[in-house]
Amino acid sequence: MQSKLWIIAKRECAIRMNKPAFWILSLLGPILLGIMSMVPYAITSSLKEGRQALFNVPADMQAKIPLRIVNYEVQTVSMSIEEAYEIYLSGQQELMCVLSLGKDTSWTIYTKEKLHPSDSLNIVRTLQGLAPTAVAVPSQIVTFEKEEDTFSPLQQTIALLAAILVYFFLFTYSVSLLKGVMEEKSNKVMDIILSSISPATWIMGKIAGVGLASMVQFLLWLSISYVPFYFFKQRYGGALDLFSPEHIHTTLQHTADAQQALGWYDWLLVLDNIHWITLAGTMVLCMILGFVLYAALFAIIGMISGRESDAQPYVLPVTSPLILSFMISGMVIAEPYGVAAECLSAIPFTAPVTLTLRAGLGVGAQDLAMSILFLALTSAVMVLCAGRIYKRMLNNGGILFQFKK
Repeated sequence: MQSKLWIIAKRECAIRMNKPAFWILSLLGPILLGIMSMVPYAITSSLKEGRQALFNVPADMQAKIPLRIVNYEVQTVSMSIEEAYEIYLSGQQELMCVLSLGKDTSWTIYTKEKLHPSDSLNIVRTLQGLAPTAVAVPSQIVTFEKEEDTFSPLQQTIALLAAILVYFFLFTYSVSLLKGVMEEKSNKVMDIILSSISPATWIMGKIAGVGLASMVQFLLWLSISYVPFYFFKQRYGGALDLFSPEHIHTTLQHTADAQQALGWYDWLLVLDNIHWITLAGTMVLCMILGFVLYAALFAIIGMISGRESDAQPYVLPVTSPLILSFMISGMVIAEPYGVAAECLSAIPFTAPVTLTLRAGLGVGAQDLAMSILFLALTSAVMVLCAGRIYKRMLNNGGILFQFKK
């Protein structure tokens, strides 16, 4: 059985790889993905909400406080530190700046989450213009509490791009298998094949062959994409250390282009925060297991459909769970550990996209393991069911065709 399965798998893989479209897409794929990444980045960047800041300053200084600082809407008060602190804790303000006048004039910043360097830079510049006699840099930054993790547009873009890549492979190669099944039906190749092997071996061989071709293309994409990053790191790797979290504040004080420095900082911060091993492992498993699941479904559709036009009505219902997982991806991004994310991860038909998206947002492998295991079991059961359906069709004389025994 193993030798026959391997023969079918090699044949299916060779058929896909011998087509010019396979190599054209392999070479142009990274470029297309780079262009596609601009769309989710633009969307996630535009969804950034304004935040609120509370300034507790003397009454005669309130007129100097701008109504809006970059990324913050400002509310000013003049009261005791205790009263202002109570308002800060009970309200929606994410930041409070307190000016203390005296022998040592100083600012104290209270924040509910760690300040991004761009926010810190904007606030420091604002404080410098408000009170020239005060210290230029806040003498104390107090983080009161840590809120739920938030994700930068760059990290959301990388997670979405990984999920799109998984969807692309599942849909493209499942449809390819569907067309292959229908072609073999039309030219009677299936009659000859199924006369010498079992239907289960035939379907597993086709799935393995098409899946192997998809993995070869995926590895080509990774290799092509890694080349420019490798040469860039070799040439500029040392300079990038200037934009690391440890040195960004010093760099901002000496650079003439703070915006560009902050852009590099964001990239490095995202690249450091993403668990690349978890993301890559989840992507590969979701590609393999998700493809097995959907390939079995599309193979069944190809078997019961006489023509390609007959199969089209089945495609949308089968792929609708994947489309649904993208439609509500915003809920997953907002709460990767939320109920919606957990439910979509537990459903095998939406799990490939959702699990990849959650892995890109930092969800640990231990939280994804059970969903991946359930996806693997469901995929195995679906392949066995497809084989039994084919066998039942043959035993009944064939639903659409009569096979000789």
